[in-house]
Amino acid sequence: MLTLTSPAGQVLIAVCGAAGMLLFALLQPEYLLLLLPLMVLTLGALAMYQFPQAIVALLVLTYGIGLDIQLDGGMFAGSGGATAALGAAVVKVVPFALAGALLIRYGPASAINWPFLAFTVIAVMSIVILPIGRIVSNAEMVRSFIGSTAPFVLAFAMAPKRIWTTVIRGATLVPIISAFTSLLTTVAGLYPAMDLLGRFQGMHTAPFLAGFCSTAIFAAMLEYLRGFKLRWIIIAGMNLAILLATQARAPLGAVILFMLCIFLLSDNKLFPMKRKVDLVMGSMVPGLLLLGPVLVFALGRFVDQGSSSSGRDLMWPYFIEAIEARPLFGFGLGAGKLLVNPDDPLIKLLGSTAAHNEYLRLSVDGGIIGCALIFIALIAWIWGGSRNLAPAEKLVLRAALAGVLLHSGFDNTLIATTSVMQFCLFGAILARGRAEAKQGLRGQTPHGRGSVRHAADTLTWRQPRPG
Repeated sequence: MLTLTSPAGQVLIAVCGAAGMLLFALLQPEYLLLLLPLMVLTLGALAMYQFPQAIVALLVLTYGIGLDIQLDGGMFAGSGGATAALGAAVVKVVPFALAGALLIRYGPASAINWPFLAFTVIAVMSIVILPIGRIVSNAEMVRSFIGSTAPFVLAFAMAPKRIWTTVIRGATLVPIISAFTSLLTTVAGLYPAMDLLGRFQGMHTAPFLAGFCSTAIFAAMLEYLRGFKLRWIIIAGMNLAILLATQARAPLGAVILFMLCIFLLSDNKLFPMKRKVDLVMGSMVPGLLLLGPVLVFALGRFVDQGSSSSGRDLMWPYFIEAIEARPLFGFGLGAGKLLVNPDDPLIKLLGSTAAHNEYLRLSVDGGIIGCALIFIALIAWIWGGSRNLAPAEKLVLRAALAGVLLHSGFDNTLIATTSVMQFCLFGAILARGRAEAKQGLRGQTPHGRGSVRHAADTLTWRQPRPG
């Protein structure tokens, strides 16, 4: 592990730095004011380096309060376009900051980051062989590349298991933070917890909050399978309640597919029948009874509004027509965001220019070949990367992958901020599994940290005594 210097050396540097700043303030006070923000940022960067878990907490809090939503169209909507751009930048910069701190402190991971490589190939294609200037500017393409790769940069870094566990468990709290914060902002009259359609949106929009909920349920289910502790069922139930209140169908479909895979594909050793019965009878049934009104309200929207509630039937023809025009290599990275005219009265009515379908959006960006490359890379990263993990991690990752592939046909799952948390979670699960495998505990510890500690003690006790 890299360290800056010894603790005593760090104290000496801090004292000398403080003395230098005081001397500089006496001699050149006007220049100190100009350098003060840089100094503060430098100290903050050093603190984040020393305590990378603080960046994880910042990541969770940033998404929990919906910083980008609040700066764009929420509490600070009247502050201008620069504020909105700042929010969009921050939510994508935080994972880069975390990955950078971990890379400097612990070094690079050995696993291949297939999704990042796939997006890099599409970006190169956009510059070299596509008429990118006619469709989208290079600046927009760079923005799209950063936004597309932000969910996967964490996979480049190594870190101790405790940091990956913090990422996994932090993912379970994002929707809960959003929900409880929105109750306070509603009372204060700052931001409503319900949107104009009567959907619960927390500090986000309803579809975004639902996307965070599905990720939280994936994470909570993994932690439950690792130790069968009640708190993870409670957290998963809270996230399910929030998901139902959002009335979002595609994330709910992904969660249903995920849970079916968990129940049907888990063996009795990984997920004993008694635990399944306990989960259904002790948690799901009381939860359904308690959430009955919310469920009925949500189902009313699912049934009554049909398939056109998000305007997909009106939006998809734009993208299909563009794909037919350039089917193989598309129009270049970022073109899908500019395909629809935001000033079109129909688009203004829908309130979104998004495709609500990653297969269509990526086929516009990189053509059918580029879209296939990205999803094949995603499958290779998760399916191949989980091959040697413990049974719980392998099952959860592959079941979640099935949910994501389904969800991608009806929502934006690789470009929205929800994707950053989701794929940071997947990367953390893969990295923690590899860390446990290096400890020699793989296969002996399918049920969590307590079991890991017990297995480690057992291994230590069985070692022969010296001499």
